[in-house]
Amino acid sequence: MAKQSIYQREIENLEQSKSFLKRSEYSKLELQLEFKKIVENYEELIDQVKIITKISDRLQKKLNRTNEALENSNNQLAELNSQLNETIDQLTEAKIGRRAATIVMMVAIALFIISEAFIEPQIDKMFSDNFIVGLGLKLVVAILIKPGEDFANKYMLRKARKKQLEDAKVQGH
Repeated sequence: MAKQSIYQREIENLEQSKSFLKRSEYSKLELQLEFKKIVENYEELIDQVKIITKISDRLQKKLNRTNEALENSNNQLAELNSQLNETIDQLTEAKIGRRAATIVMMVAIALFIISEAFIEPQIDKMFSDNFIVGLGLKLVVAILIKPGEDFANKYMLRKARKKQLEDAKVQGH
């Protein structure tokens, strides 16, 4: 069974009108009837075009609303992704900060132990007023804790960011 065109009826009407035009003589009544039939067909086609246009307009509006909703969703996802990345960065910085503080505290404890075990006895031998010198040495160690922590924190952050960039490059390829 051959597939019939959705315009089959219109095609048949057109062919009938063409056949009518090929005749050499027409009566006034035949012309009026043929003209009436053409006008009725034309009117029906205009009605169909109006319906199709209304449906098309409604579908276009739905499509526009859907596109706007998708664009809004994409914008929201981008915003959430940005917030998530910012939160991950803050967590990474906090983790690195804790690790840097722990390392510097361990170094400070090691320096304190070294100071007490090895340097204090040497100071006792060299200076008679060893209390002030020993206290000064401990004060220097204490003062160096914060700059040492800052240095370790910055170093570890640079290292972590470099690793993130390398990971992003690997994932991008």
